[in-house]
Amino acid sequence: MVLSREAVLVFVLRRSGCVGRLDSGRIERSESGGLNVYDTYGMFNEYISGSNLRSWCALGPGGRPIDGWIDLLPEDHARILPSDPLTR
Repeated sequence: MVLSREAVLVFVLRRSGCVGRLDSGRIERSESGGLNVYDTYGMFNEYISGSNLRSWCALGPGGRPIDGWIDLLPEDHARILPSDPLTR
């Protein structure tokens, strides 16, 4: 999936717990079910791929999760989807 203003990746890093947001590059599922992230030049970004991600979600127009592109732990749900009714 190509990232853009219409498809944004929001993620939480495993070690630091920092929340990040990408709107450029590309994401794809890894064979292990995780997520591989590539920059705009097609270079693999190991820092925000695979086991370095704790939670992640691709958001489409209106900030809604894109079907099949979400892997959230309960403790990260409100950080990634703050306007979701499940977090209220």
